[in-house]
Amino acid sequence: MFLAGDAGHLSLPIGGQGMNAGLHDAVEIAWGLAAVLRGQAASVVLESYDTERGGEHARLSAQQAKGFRRTVYRGPVTDVALGLAAKVVPGIGALLQGTDDVQQLSVSYPKSPLNEDHLSGVTHLLRRGPEAGERAPEAEVTADGRTTSLFPFIYNPDGVTTGWTLLCFDGRSPEAGASLRAAIEAVAPWGWVRPRLILAGPAIEAGRVPVLSDLDGKAHGAYGLEGQPSTVLVRPDGHIAYRDAADRPERLAAYCRRIFASASKPTA
Repeated sequence: MFLAGDAGHLSLPIGGQGMNAGLHDAVEIAWGLAAVLRGQAASVVLESYDTERGGEHARLSAQQAKGFRRTVYRGPVTDVALGLAAKVVPGIGALLQGTDDVQQLSVSYPKSPLNEDHLSGVTHLLRRGPEAGERAPEAEVTADGRTTSLFPFIYNPDGVTTGWTLLCFDGRSPEAGASLRAAIEAVAPWGWVRPRLILAGPAIEAGRVPVLSDLDGKAHGAYGLEGQPSTVLVRPDGHIAYRDAADRPERLAAYCRRIFASASKPTA
C-alpha cells in the first residue's frame, strides 16, 4: 500500500508546500509502478519510496515547524526586523516564495537505495556537480545546429515511455570515444535506457544515439564534469541515480542488473 497527497502525510499550513509534496509523492509512485508492471524494474524501485519520500516529508515537517514557531512566537524584535525588511525590499514575500526550496525544486534523496555514485576525490570537490539523489540540472546545448535545452532529451522525449536517460559526457577529451561507446553498449540490453552524447570536444560516432554539442562547456559545468569522460544515469523523475567515470562500463551494467528486472530490445 502506498499513501500519497495531503491525506497521506501531516503538513502544517506554512509556505503552502503540502500540495507540491503530494504531487511529488504521486509522481514517484506512478513511474515506479509503471516500471515494475512493465517488467522494467526490480522491487527495489518501489521499496525506495518510503526512504525517499518519507525522508523528504520529515525534512519538510521540521522546516514547517520552525517556520510556524518563527511566525507565531517571533517577538517584538523580529516584528521590527521584518517590518524593516519589507520596506527595504519590496515584494520580499514573493521573492521567498519563489526560491527553489519553497517550490521544492531542490528536493533530493541522498539516502535512496537507488543511488550509486563513484565520482569523488579532490577534483570533484573543487568542481562540485549534482550527486546521486539530486535533481539533474538544466543546461544549454546545441542540437542539429540550434541552441536548445537539455531537458527535452531527458524527460520522456517520445511522450510514451517512462525511460531512464544515460548522459555521456566526453569531458572535452579527444580520447573519450571508446569509453563512451562502451558505456552505451553496456546499457543496450535495457531498451528503456536512452543514451545521449554530450560533447565538448571532437565529434564521436555512436550510431543512432543523439549527439548534443557543448562546445562552451555549459552542460559539463552544470554537472561538474569538466576534464573527465563520465556517465550520469537519470531516473524518469529527473533525479540522478548513478554517476561514474565512463571507462567503467562493467560497473554501469552491474547497476542496471540490480535495478532493472529484465532486458528488452531498444525502444528509443
